[in-house]
Amino acid sequence: MDKAPKDYYDEIFRLVGEHHRWFSYSIPLVASENIPSPAVHEAMISDFGNRYAEKVRINKHLG
Repeated sequence: MDKAPKDYYDEIFRLVGEHHRWFSYSIPLVASENIPSPAVHEAMISDFGNRYAEKVRINKHLG
């Protein structure tokens, strides 16, 4: 008998929790594995996390 979707979700959620517990006792040596601070998380879920800017030259004509 196949598993219900909730069973798959529960298993993945359990594995993610297990990974987080393991990682909390590790020292990330690869830059991409560094965990952002709570302040960075807060900024990324705010409106600022969804903004972008194009390069704009200020003071184009000085002189």
